[in-house]
Amino acid sequence: MSLFDFPEPPKAARVSGPTKESFNAMAVDCSPTPNIQTAQVAVVASIPTLGEVREQCPLIGSVGAQFNRICAGANLARHNIYITHACKARVPRDKESFLYTNKGYRHPQWGEMQKALLEELANFHGDFIILLGELAMHLVLDHPRFSSVTPFAGSVYRAEDFPHLAKILPGKLFGISLHPSSTMPRMQPKNTYTIMSHITKFMRVVEDPTLLDVPIEIITRPGFHQTVEFLEHILDTTPTVGYDIEANPTFMTCFALGYEDPQGLHAISVPLLDNKGNYWTVSQEVEILTLLAEILDHPRIPIVAQNGMFDITYTLRTMFMKTDNLNFDTMLAQHICYTDLPKNLGYLTAAYTYFPYHKDEGKASHAALVKDWDSYWKYNAKDAVYLLPIKAALEEELRAFDATDAMDYSMDLHKPLIEMEWNGILADIENISQVREKHNRYLAAMNKGLRKLTGQPLNINSPKQMVAYFYGTLGIKPYINKKTKNASCDALALSRIAKRGKAGAAEARLITKIRYYSKLTSTYFYIPFDKDNKLRCSYSIGGTSSGRLSSSKTFFGTGANLQNQPYSFKKFLVPDPDCLLVELDLARAEAHAVAYLCQDESMIHAFESGIDVHTFNASKIFNIPMEEVTKDMRTMGKRIVHARNYKMGPGTFSDNLAKTFVYYSMSKCKALLDAYSARFPGLDRWHRQIEYEVKTNRVLYNMFGRPKRFLGLVNDAMVRNAISYIPQSTVAELLNRGIIKCANDPRLGRDQFDIDLLTTVHDSVVFQVPYSQLPNLHVILTIMKDHLSHTFTHKGRSFTIGVDAKIGTAWAGNTTEFATFDKPTVQKALVSLGV
Repeated sequence: MSLFDFPEPPKAARVSGPTKESFNAMAVDCSPTPNIQTAQVAVVASIPTLGEVREQCPLIGSVGAQFNRICAGANLARHNIYITHACKARVPRDKESFLYTNKGYRHPQWGEMQKALLEELANFHGDFIILLGELAMHLVLDHPRFSSVTPFAGSVYRAEDFPHLAKILPGKLFGISLHPSSTMPRMQPKNTYTIMSHITKFMRVVEDPTLLDVPIEIITRPGFHQTVEFLEHILDTTPTVGYDIEANPTFMTCFALGYEDPQGLHAISVPLLDNKGNYWTVSQEVEILTLLAEILDHPRIPIVAQNGMFDITYTLRTMFMKTDNLNFDTMLAQHICYTDLPKNLGYLTAAYTYFPYHKDEGKASHAALVKDWDSYWKYNAKDAVYLLPIKAALEEELRAFDATDAMDYSMDLHKPLIEMEWNGILADIENISQVREKHNRYLAAMNKGLRKLTGQPLNINSPKQMVAYFYGTLGIKPYINKKTKNASCDALALSRIAKRGKAGAAEARLITKIRYYSKLTSTYFYIPFDKDNKLRCSYSIGGTSSGRLSSSKTFFGTGANLQNQPYSFKKFLVPDPDCLLVELDLARAEAHAVAYLCQDESMIHAFESGIDVHTFNASKIFNIPMEEVTKDMRTMGKRIVHARNYKMGPGTFSDNLAKTFVYYSMSKCKALLDAYSARFPGLDRWHRQIEYEVKTNRVLYNMFGRPKRFLGLVNDAMVRNAISYIPQSTVAELLNRGIIKCANDPRLGRDQFDIDLLTTVHDSVVFQVPYSQLPNLHVILTIMKDHLSHTFTHKGRSFTIGVDAKIGTAWAGNTTEFATFDKPTVQKALVSLGV
């Protein structure tokens, strides 16, 4: 009989609530494996599937096969595992809430089920029990802290940590991980690697339980002399130091430092305030922060941080403390080694240390929310000191992956990016305000026009009203969102209605334009600038899978993403007074790289001959002589090349064009993409080669040798990602390595040409030059071009990507461009600009 002892399973699967009468269980249990006395490890899964109940064997079928693969990867033989279920009875799919909820509900027989499971596990002769999934964790540990399995996955706990387990399961260890069903194609296949790393770690603990006994000293609520002594000890001994701060946009609440010596790990969290106000006297705080500044800028004290750009930029902007010795960023190292896996500190702690999850112990986004300051400070100290064993483990991963050079280059990027964040770029506030009002008047006029078209009020931000109008009033066949399975009038649906040219097309086009200008105005023309009228951003070195940088607004609530500014807004981003704005661009960089990667002779000839490549490609696509290619055809050619180079389908290409108010049918887009690939047969050959490599090896290398793993399902999305990786990553690294050289070249510094790095955008770098240095502009551009240049060799053929320059009194608008950096050409450009 089932544990729940139901005489007959109810016939209706859909029920209203979690009651015993409505609980749809089978009257038979799934028995555990028979090796409870001989197994090395016990595994508690969640609920049996119908197949497991039928076969009377846990973890079989597709989930079981995945579990077997995971165990094989972790070198754990299945015959050494005792496998049972938390709930022995069959529960309908997605009905686990009938057993429990995170809000406190427990099925009436929860206690009986728990007692039976713990008595069962008491007969297990081994010492390590793995809890797979949320139900197993809830039933065994039975503590409100453990509300979700994801944060705690990878953690190990002792039975003695839980009063109800200490007596019945003394000496037992519990490891928590995700259920293997989470790795199925419909879920998250990448979880396979996460679960495998957890079980590998658990097996190391089985072999050596002393791994859990890491000596660690954590100091919270320190006295003044104890704090000074700790900081001076670091300055005297110069160890590698883990560094972490807790802060809000107004002030830092505390900072933590950690180091390691033969006695173990040592950490201190130094409070700066608590609920009573300032923690120290003014003189004490000055002395403490002075010592911190010495540590952060000490040339022989390597600093380790998690997302170090935040910590060191915050201390620079709020306290003017400079950090030139950020040595290792754990988040970046994880991003390089396992780009597709999580890189937050909780995940890294579980993957690379033997400490249990701690991120819930005191995390608060604002000091006013802190109720338990001691837990908050302890959490801060752990964040700092746990970085040290994580660093050691990730250094091994980097060496094994042949990625130490990629890590070194990524760390070198901090210096120029911090300079850019510090400098910012000046905004023309007065003209921005005028254009904002102009846009608002334009939007009002378009909304009035829409009212005339529809003949009724229509809230374009209301999905219900949009669906009712287009699919009800106009009778258009509904577009169904693939995820929600419901009728949708999202941007994709509107673009397809607009392309039809039938009923509703005019409304769809106008609504698309209204949404575009609404987003343009709200996103860019209402940006909160810093007090000095500068636009700044926060850069992320590991923000994209390709190695490109990403950016966002600052932690202080100002600024915006500086890498996607539209042309209409760039016109209002200007240099400082008495300065000229300069942008150096890697000319046609990705297309140039693709030409040599795919070894297509026509592509290569176009680049080597020196003709305008975009015009050449457009002439091939539209089958006309180059001299007949118009400006619009050239622009469309660029878009087609980019789309086809990265294997974009005609449907996606058509939808992307519609976002810019170009309405081409899918058939027309297919014809244009096919016309391009027909002229350049090497492209499809390269695509097939990349697909084979990523399926076979799961690793690709860019042209600098930087590797990237591709995890998860090998499907069309992964293949497109793989195809774009090499050229995009190569160009991003070419630019970033050049920026590093520029930032470290003393000729460009304060004592000589005095340029200011302002921002970087995928394949270009923006800086300003004082008017006093304009006579030397040709020298400055030549130096920077040399830093941004690199000769690549692929399959015996060498090529160098060119560099173009644009100078102006704003980022866009009043500018002039040129590609030769000799003195006469640069002087001519300056004259044409009127400078």
